[in-house]
Amino acid sequence: MTNNGKYVDWLSEIVKRHEKEGGFEDLPGIGKPLPKELLKDDLLTTVIKKSGYKPDWVMQQKKIFQKLETILMKLNSDENSKEIAKMISEVNDEIKKYNLGCPFPMQRNYVNKENLESQLIYWK
Repeated sequence: MTNNGKYVDWLSEIVKRHEKEGGFEDLPGIGKPLPKELLKDDLLTTVIKKSGYKPDWVMQQKKIFQKLETILMKLNSDENSKEIAKMISEVNDEIKKYNLGCPFPMQRNYVNKENLESQLIYWK
């Protein structure tokens, strides 16, 4: 919207008018800090947490952890190295998908026979 070539922010105008009319003078808790529980999470986050929703990447993380444990058990029992190599390749494909869907700080490295045990710690 324009007013003589000037942009009009209707919401700001309403707030300014309400302030001029004294609409913000008798608010309960005025001048006091907000309670910490109000600042903890936004409404959407609170609703999502209470509903028990878990993002796909959290479910993928658990599946990858279980697969890594299985591979480590097979690696320690000296099973077929071709089968283990195939399983590691498959889990690395899953890690790639996981990394594309999770927040940046939660991204994980690929695994190989040498670093499998040390990487398992990060997937718990």
